[in-house]
Amino acid sequence: MTRSPLGMRLVAGFVAVAVAAVFVLAGLTLWRTKHTVGQLAQERQQATADAIAQTLALAYEQNGGWPVTDPHAATMLAIQAGAALTVLDVDGQTLELHSQMGDMAQLDPVGHGVEHRSQVVVDGRGVGTAVVTFTSGELAQAEQHVRDALRGTVLIGALVAAVVALVVAIPLARRVIRPLARVTDIARRLGDGDATARVGDHDAPGELGALATTFDEMADRLEAHEATRRNLTADIAHELRTPLTLLQGSCEEIIDGIAEPSLERFVQLHDDVLRLRRLVDDLSVLADADAATTESTLRHEQCDLADIAAMVADSMAPLVEAHQHQLRRHLEPVTIGGDLVRLAQIVTSLLANAVKFTPPGGHIDLDVHADPIAGQSHAILAVSDDGPGISPADRPRVFERFYRANDTRAVAGTGIGLAVVQQLVRAHRGRIEIADTPRGTSMVVTLPRVSASAVPHPK
Repeated sequence: MTRSPLGMRLVAGFVAVAVAAVFVLAGLTLWRTKHTVGQLAQERQQATADAIAQTLALAYEQNGGWPVTDPHAATMLAIQAGAALTVLDVDGQTLELHSQMGDMAQLDPVGHGVEHRSQVVVDGRGVGTAVVTFTSGELAQAEQHVRDALRGTVLIGALVAAVVALVVAIPLARRVIRPLARVTDIARRLGDGDATARVGDHDAPGELGALATTFDEMADRLEAHEATRRNLTADIAHELRTPLTLLQGSCEEIIDGIAEPSLERFVQLHDDVLRLRRLVDDLSVLADADAATTESTLRHEQCDLADIAAMVADSMAPLVEAHQHQLRRHLEPVTIGGDLVRLAQIVTSLLANAVKFTPPGGHIDLDVHADPIAGQSHAILAVSDDGPGISPADRPRVFERFYRANDTRAVAGTGIGLAVVQQLVRAHRGRIEIADTPRGTSMVVTLPRVSASAVPHPK
């Protein structure tokens, strides 16, 4: 915790919020207390003034006028309330009243204080006004005592809140910091080349747990990509080694005089060069397909998948006839958004594979229609043949680069055709699957359809 700036900030934030909450609550309480106590004091002082006025009215009524009115009782009430009493007549002039018990000391009415007035009413008519000036009072002192007590309580409450916040914040911050520190350490190890570094089992809550899980998934994908890259390098080296070895051996035989530079020997060398050329071209196509999935190289246009399939079928008609195949078309207009060239490349690769692996006299079906199960929201492109099919053991790997099943090694090719198709299909946000058929192979491509207004028309 002491070495973690984030942890210290989390703890400090918890403590600051707790202490701030205590001070805000105390401030609101003090403000409310002052308002309530002040209002209560005013009401009580006014009630005292009214009681003094009623006492003066009773004395006035008993004595029949102000000159002989005894203010003793009213004066005692004022003194007990800590106030000075002044009596005014109806004209507002100060009356000099004398008690039958003699003059008694009372508070100075000229001093500073809160003044309350109450009319002296006798028989329904006002005969004067009692002016009561409060210089001090029990309620004011009580208010001060309450405020002093609250201040002490606030300090104690802030201290308790800080302690409680620390008790809660430190374990919570540790639970947050620990998985983050572990992910950081694993990321550093992964960056240093440890491909096996994983966060592994953890008890991180919520989004932190999701972060750790996502990190491990990313590390797994990176490891898989690295393995694919190594395998690709090995496969390329393997594919290049055989024709290069043959070329080297033939050239050395001619140079050493072991073999004559005959036309037959040059034809063999030319075949090896063509094999190398095909491999380089396939690698170029594969790199081009990879770029289509990682860069904005696709030109999306509104196009009819049936028209594209028909165009490719027409261009490949001579090849189909040369292999004595029958190509059956089932094409329904389906508008999608995509790159015309890439979509044609998908259809071409699938048809070329079907022609390659279908025996002479076989049938190839080219089908384009809208997917009825998905509510017409997807387009289906299917290429089926009645060849030997793909064994269940080979199906999971047929889309891997340079993978070739044992029973297909006699057929010319490098094993990247379906890998390129899969890359291009993914670039169009679609998917490719091998459908279950009783005979042969059926490659099914599913592509999303778009509205006519969503994709611009080709210019």
